[in-house]
Amino acid sequence: MTRIRSGGQNGVMLSARRVRHDLVSASLAARDDDELAALLDAAPTGVVGVGGGSSVLDVDGIAVFAKRIPITDRELAHPHSTANLFDLPTSCQYGMHRLAGPGFGAWRELAANLTVTEGVLGGESEAFALLHHWRVLPGRPPVASEHRDIEAVVAQFGGDPAVRSRFEELAGAGSSLVLFLEYLPDRLVDMLSDPVASAETVERQLFEAVAFLRSREVLHMDGHFGNMRADDDQIYLVDLGLATSPRFELSDAERHFVARNVDHDADYAAMRLVNWLVTTVGGVPVPADVSAGPAARNAYVRRCASGDIPPDLPAAVSGILARHAPAAAEMNDFCWRLVDGDIHAEYSRPEAGLRPR
Repeated sequence: MTRIRSGGQNGVMLSARRVRHDLVSASLAARDDDELAALLDAAPTGVVGVGGGSSVLDVDGIAVFAKRIPITDRELAHPHSTANLFDLPTSCQYGMHRLAGPGFGAWRELAANLTVTEGVLGGESEAFALLHHWRVLPGRPPVASEHRDIEAVVAQFGGDPAVRSRFEELAGAGSSLVLFLEYLPDRLVDMLSDPVASAETVERQLFEAVAFLRSREVLHMDGHFGNMRADDDQIYLVDLGLATSPRFELSDAERHFVARNVDHDADYAAMRLVNWLVTTVGGVPVPADVSAGPAARNAYVRRCASGDIPPDLPAAVSGILARHAPAAAEMNDFCWRLVDGDIHAEYSRPEAGLRPR
């Protein structure tokens, strides 16, 4: 895990982030609900995704990212509960289904953000956004396009009545849990544009973020590149909408799931890292229509996992493939089982997988 030392550049970065955090937190906490609602309403409309709506606010000259998460009456009746209040199946915990699941609840996302914020402020990691403030406010974002056809998503999860109940109550939600988060620039594409030069930096930071989460007993479960940001040479992992933890109020089935998936984030990071390098440096194209799966890419990864790494690759890339292709190959196969509709698929670390450095 990365420890931030007060005497170096990392300490300076944390000091600047802490100053902004303290200023924004105090400013937001001093405003009543009507003032915060007006601030949100005045902001330009942002992206609406399956996890809620977002916008960027100006708080005393500091940019703040606001995420508005619909919160049901059932959740409001159990404040701060991290229990699975809708008894959703654990299959909803994975982020690789064709249609995204309904999420396990706003309170879980809040709890995960509070945990990582505590860790960042404590100097344990730089790789996560700080939660400045949170509030339950009237109003909710529009329903995401992916969730407008409830029947399709329910059918994907085998017609599970708990999934239907969760979606129906979400559709009727009249309030939101609003997370006021540190605004992070969306410049990951700059870091990824030169894969050979940045590969080892990306590898190191991905696994440092995973190690930090593990130390905090948080499973992210959705660490794809779309949930990452970058500023200069620092990568940030965002969006804790699918996060879970053994510290949550878990059912027996969920405790089994968390124990079985304790290495999921590391292997998922390995998959994203390896697939990126195979396509950008290895030159293996991903077809425009991936409904049948990127067979050529996955075959290339399996070849590397067996130890047959093409000799013409740069040394840095070859080293990463040697370390992470075994886990990536297994995760590729697992994720395509999910995409193909296998809601009973469960992941566990392959025996051949290599642990990150």
